[in-house]
Amino acid sequence: MVSSDINSYITTFTKLLKMAGYLETEHGSLVLFKQGLPRGLNIHIINNSTTPPNNLRGWIEAAHQE
Repeated sequence: MVSSDINSYITTFTKLLKMAGYLETEHGSLVLFKQGLPRGLNIHIINNSTTPPNNLRGWIEAAHQE
C-alpha cells in the first residue's frame, strides 16, 4: 500500500490478483494482501477483532472498517 488510501489498495490488489490467475480463496492471496498492508493496520485488525478474519474477504472488510 503506497498511500493511506485503502480503497485504491484493495481495488488494485483484487485487479492484479485476477490478472495473475489467483483465486480469493487461495491462502497465498490472503498472505499477499496482508503483506501489502501497513504493519500497524495488520496489528490493529488482529488486536481489535473479536475473532480475527481468516480469509481474504474478511480482511478486506476489516481493513475498510479500520
